[in-house]
Amino acid sequence: MDSAKPLSHIGVDVWTAYTAYRRSMYAQVATSGFADITEADSDVLVWIGPKGTTITAIAKARGVTKQAVQGQVQSLIARGYLDTRIDPSDTRARILTHSAKGRALAAALDKIKKRLDGAVKTRIGADDYDRLRLLLGEMAEVLKEDP
Repeated sequence: MDSAKPLSHIGVDVWTAYTAYRRSMYAQVATSGFADITEADSDVLVWIGPKGTTITAIAKARGVTKQAVQGQVQSLIARGYLDTRIDPSDTRARILTHSAKGRALAAALDKIKKRLDGAVKTRIGADDYDRLRLLLGEMAEVLKEDP
């Protein structure tokens, strides 16, 4: 067996495709004026909805401690991507929202993701693209049911 080749199974295929997608996306993010954004930043940014969210909610969604999220949040605030405000329902908690710079990043990411989707769709064809998305959704459902 060639030790340089990974094992052959669907997990490797999904991981390989996902890794290529992320690398391409973040290379394009950097050239779009957001060179300081890292893949780790997306572990926080993806959870910030239009109305904002709390560190506790992000930690719960990610399955990590609040302390694990806190450092990333502070870094994103310091770099100008997130703002905070007091949660009116719990004055001890803070709501995280995208700043103007964070909204500009989100807009850039939307354009980049549409470009990447378009490239994949063009390469494999619209029918196979739609089928691929359906199959990936089914894969996720199967794995939720049978851990």
